[in-house]
Amino acid sequence: MLWEYLTSPDIKEVAEKKLVAILPVGSVEIHGPHMPTGTDSITIREITRMAAEKEPAVVLPTLYYVYVPENRHFPGTISLSARTILTILEEICDEVARNGFKKILIVNGHGGNNNLLRVFLRESLHKKKDYTIYALIEPWSSIEEIAEKICESKITGHACERETSMGLYLFENLIKMEDVKHEAKIGGTNLPGVETPVDWQAYAVQLYLGDPRLATKEKGRIMVEKLVDYVADAIRRVKQDERVPAILDDFYRKAYGQ
Repeated sequence: MLWEYLTSPDIKEVAEKKLVAILPVGSVEIHGPHMPTGTDSITIREITRMAAEKEPAVVLPTLYYVYVPENRHFPGTISLSARTILTILEEICDEVARNGFKKILIVNGHGGNNNLLRVFLRESLHKKKDYTIYALIEPWSSIEEIAEKICESKITGHACERETSMGLYLFENLIKMEDVKHEAKIGGTNLPGVETPVDWQAYAVQLYLGDPRLATKEKGRIMVEKLVDYVADAIRRVKQDERVPAILDDFYRKAYGQ
């Protein structure tokens, strides 16, 4: 069930059924020369939609505008500040809870959001909320084993064989495979063990990795179906969970006397 397709009475009804509300979080950024800038957002939206068909939940409109400062040197990227994103996430969750949903599951589709989402989970502890936030911050870890078996390119991470394969399965009409002429060039800062603000820019020189030309729709289908099952199982477990809300209540009582 997509939130934006439901009527106001529909929303009230599903909230009363205590369904989990899912917030897909993607990005708008360059994905090599061949994939659309909304790749992360489109992919995670489709995966959460299909997961909610397996395990009933309400899927919120995807958050496209997120944290991508590292890719602003290529056309098409739109990045908001970390402070803005944290505020947006909190206000979205507050509004969803105001509509009667007590469990919100964030499903992330962009690696650049990982650390920020972990900060968001902990920042939420600063004031008592009447809802519980859960997050799948790295859902793609669930397909690592199968991806290693079916994919040929060993360098992965962005607009690569894996991501391109999933794109071919989910939105083939938006992908321009003819624009990939060769395997991606990679680099580095030559400072092993030392982190800098430009590690990603130095590494992913062309903003795609590996050889996307090895991607196929069939590989994409296998990985997407695995991801959908993983997210559906997470929805099921979150819906049944009673432990995390209890721990939160205990934390708020001890930390703030609330």
